This record gives sequence, structure tokens and C-alpha cells, in this order.
Amino acid sequence: MITEVVQVAASRALRSQGEAMADGKQKYTVLLILTDGAVADVQATARCIDAIDAAPLSIVIVGIGEADFSDMQFLDDHSGDIDIAQFVEFNKHKNSGNDNLASATLREIPRQLENCFVRNQIMPNPPIQVEEEEIVVSPEEEEIDLTIDFGDEGNPVGVSGGEGVFVPSY
Repeated sequence: MITEVVQVAASRALRSQGEAMADGKQKYTVLLILTDGAVADVQATARCIDAIDAAPLSIVIVGIGEADFSDMQFLDDHSGDIDIAQFVEFNKHKNSGNDNLASATLREIPRQLENCFVRNQIMPNPPIQVEEEEIVVSPEEEEIDLTIDFGDEGNPVGVSGGEGVFVPSY
């Protein structure tokens, strides 16, 4: 399953970068995978990551819960010539504050982005000068109140709000 997600993300990243470059822009993609379990075939996933390492893509995997994440750590540690994967175990950072978790999660992305652009001989675009009057602040989006009704057994029996009522079937 993770292999398919990685392949689709790489394909979209390549397509997005091509479209952006055609418009004189640049684009880089970060795939965030939140998981509470292990990968089904770690070797196949490692081969997949090695195969798509030319894509303008960083893969950040965050392990949540008490599972054995040794396979996810293997994906982080195992890299062919190019490192595009980062694994962070949430529980190791959950009591350290949001800054520590964010830092651990995002630590490798700047280097990965720079390496990708250097490998592909993509030079940075010149800085864009923006005047204060050019900054547009959009109105806030309308909040939608969703109300969930629960039956006697604790199962949801209906969700109302927004565009109508949804009644789940069991």
C-alpha cells in the first residue's frame, strides 16, 4: 500500500514540477505519511523509493502509537545514492513540545530539496519583490456546523449540517 502511495506521489511531483517549470516557476513536493503500523514488504518499498529518487519529492513518515517501527526506520536509514525519506517516531517527541517534533520531522527537507535541484541543474528563480498593496487577504471561509447524532448503542445514526443529512448504513 505505501509503495502505491509513493509511486503516485512521485508521478504527481514530476508532473507538477514540469507544469511549474513551463510557467517559469519551481515546485517541490513533500509527502507526509502518518502510520500506526509496519510496512507489508519493506524490501519492495525500499526498491520503490530508490526507483523514484529522481522525483522532486521528500517522503516524511511519522509513526504514531506503540507499533514496532523498525521497518520504517530501515526505510529512513536505507537509501540508495539519494536520500529522500525521513522517519520520525511521534512518541519520542510528543512530550518535547511542538518545536522539537516539527524540527525532527522537517530536518532533512531543505537538504533534500537542494540536492534535488543541484542534481537536475535547476537554478533558483530570482526573488520576487512584493509591494504591500499587492498582498491580498481573502475573507475567512464559512464554518460548517456538523452535528453527529448517536443512537442508544453509541453508533452514529446521522450527521446533519452543511448540505443536508447523512445517515450511515451498517
